[in-house]
Amino acid sequence: MQSTPWRIPTRDPVADRELATRVGTSPMLAALLRNRGLTDPARARAWLEPRLRDLSHPFDVLDLERAAERVQRACRDKERVVVYGDYDVDGMVGTVILMNFLRLAGGRVDHYIPNRLKEGYSFSDDAIDTILTGEDRPGLVLTVDHGISANAGITRLANEGVDVVVTDHHEPPAVLPDRAHALVNPRRPGCPSRFKSLCGAAVAYKLAWGAAESFTGQRKVTPEFREFLLESMGLVSLATVTDVVPLVDENRVLCFHGLRALPVSKNPGIQALLAASRLRGQAVRAVHVAYRIGPRINAAGRMGIADVAIELLTTRDAKRAKVLAKRLEDANNRRRLLEKDVLHEILSMPEIKDHQPGQGICVGKSGWHPGVIGIVAARLVDRFDVPSIVVALDGKKSRASTRSIEGVNVKLALDACSTHLAQHGGHAGAAGATLDEDKFPAFQRAFTEVSTRAVAESGLTPSLDIDMELPFSAIRPEFVEELERLAPHGEANPTALFCTRGVLVCGRPKRVGKDRGHLAFHVRHGERTFRAFGRDMGDQLERLRTEGAALDIAYRLKFDSYVNPGSIEIEIEQLRLHNGDART
Repeated sequence: MQSTPWRIPTRDPVADRELATRVGTSPMLAALLRNRGLTDPARARAWLEPRLRDLSHPFDVLDLERAAERVQRACRDKERVVVYGDYDVDGMVGTVILMNFLRLAGGRVDHYIPNRLKEGYSFSDDAIDTILTGEDRPGLVLTVDHGISANAGITRLANEGVDVVVTDHHEPPAVLPDRAHALVNPRRPGCPSRFKSLCGAAVAYKLAWGAAESFTGQRKVTPEFREFLLESMGLVSLATVTDVVPLVDENRVLCFHGLRALPVSKNPGIQALLAASRLRGQAVRAVHVAYRIGPRINAAGRMGIADVAIELLTTRDAKRAKVLAKRLEDANNRRRLLEKDVLHEILSMPEIKDHQPGQGICVGKSGWHPGVIGIVAARLVDRFDVPSIVVALDGKKSRASTRSIEGVNVKLALDACSTHLAQHGGHAGAAGATLDEDKFPAFQRAFTEVSTRAVAESGLTPSLDIDMELPFSAIRPEFVEELERLAPHGEANPTALFCTRGVLVCGRPKRVGKDRGHLAFHVRHGERTFRAFGRDMGDQLERLRTEGAALDIAYRLKFDSYVNPGSIEIEIEQLRLHNGDART
């Protein structure tokens, strides 16, 4: 029953009360705001009440005005436009946003999503051949969530007389594509846009917003465009959560309002997804997107049926949407089984059984489904807390997907191993690559060495950041309800984490869940008792039953929605035997 060291901040009751008075919260919520660096009352109020007017203007993004004018001209001249998106939620949702906008604006639009299993990421020769086939060639290609590194593909299209407007959010290479009509990416050097961490769909959304202003001829767009932009914010929230961009600043605004747009969406596909996710008629939270809605959409790309997701989110037929949502459900169930099998194989490998703390992980095997290796890499990071890369070996078309920990940039790690790779790209926290299977042993050695060194140089010691130490007597329904003001939660804005020391286990703990892998029990501190739930903690059952000692628990607070709806439940993050003051 071990845990990483806990870092528990020291509270300043005077400062907490002062901020609480200024922003209209309880002192405990004010303390949580201060923990997040929101010590200024104006910033704290903006955080608690995200406003659409706090979004920066789309034309602040370099090249976006030029891109918007090109979109307007394509619609005016009835040019065929192809929206070429990536195959993840971010790319597919952004593709839908631009398709729906172009149709509303009277444009002629098609889409292209590469088959993840056959074509891989961004432009390929086969994809360009398909786009150029036939007499009705496009005059314009709009990329979504890729393209900033696609110099060869953009050059080929330009040579064929096709303009390319790139919308992307990935880190730009040192040399940018020079034949693109416009490169819309907030991360571009010299881009004046103040917020750089938008997801790809949000960049596409800003292009639609800018183009709406170009069509209207002023900042106040037509009622039709305004309704479209407000409705589409729901789609942006799906991408913002699933692409794990920081839920701060503009992302917080987009996600806050977008999540509220989902339950009332007029999009039949959205309503079918909500029904399949058992969320119809409910408030949608970020956690629902991350664990229910997002995986269903993502399964389409992972299993090579991205067009099903695109049709689902663009159809106007509710019956058809229900059929398509069922296909995504089936794909997601198959994805779960494949993921489970690959992870089981990896955990059985000798190099994983002998894994040393702080050592980067690189594993590969033929036969692994390339659509699930990214999820499996994330599972390895969760389990071992080190950068991890999983490779689906397949001759010259082997695919790799990597995930990382805070403080270690896996994009830079792949840069350092680039001599072994055919191509690669991504972010600090997640990246992908293709390579020749013959080069895998050398790549495995290089990545393990580079990532292990990066972990050591980061100087990071694994620890658990506690927001506040609480006695159970302070846990009241009104406080749990007030915590919702900090939502939506996700990257850079995790759900508040509390701790209480010296709690006692009551009754008989038991295993629960489909695979009996979780733990349910009751804990008492002082005069109060709460139901506790430990996800993936079933292996702690016997120790809880036999040791009978007091515990320190780190946990999150929520209202129970299953066993005793409306009551407060404690969701355990970590537990350890109580042995006095263990704060770090």
